[in-house]
Amino acid sequence: MGTVLSPDYPEGYGNNLNCIWTIISDPGSRIHLSFNDFDLESQFDFLAVKDGDSPDSPILGTFTGAEVPSHLTSNSHILRLEFQADHSMSGRGFNITYNSE
Repeated sequence: MGTVLSPDYPEGYGNNLNCIWTIISDPGSRIHLSFNDFDLESQFDFLAVKDGDSPDSPILGTFTGAEVPSHLTSNSHILRLEFQADHSMSGRGFNITYNSE
C-alpha cells in the first residue's frame, strides 16, 4: 500500500510536467486506487491510468478537471500513472492511495 502525490501537492504543481509512476504488486494480485483529492487544469492537464507498465498498456481511465474520480482496480499486478501538465496554469494536484489484494 502507499500514496501517490502530484509534485508539490497540495500547493499546486508546476508547468510543463511529464511524470510517470509505476506501481507493482505481487504477481497474481490486483491494485486498487482511491482518489482522495483531484484538481487539475481542465482540458489541458491530464492523469492517465494504464493497466500494465508499458506506454502502450490499455488505458483504465484518463482524468482532468476537479471532479474526483471513482475507485479504479487493475486487471494485472502493475499500474502505470502518467501525469502531463501544459505550459500554463495549474491546479492543486492529486492525492491517490493504493493497496493490493
